[in-house]
Amino acid sequence: MINHKVKYMILILPTFILTVVLLYLLPPSKSFLAMSPLFLGWIVYYTWRYVENKSDNEKTI
Repeated sequence: MINHKVKYMILILPTFILTVVLLYLLPPSKSFLAMSPLFLGWIVYYTWRYVENKSDNEKTI
């Protein structure tokens, strides 16, 4: 089992870098799309935690 802080860093650091790159590459009218990798990173993080917690609960039963 991976620590939650490690999972967070695995997902958020690449998404943050991608967000910064998109902020520079996208035109100002589309800059709001640069935040989408961060939202996707959060969704993946909490889904990962949910699946792991669910599997841990099934093992204890």
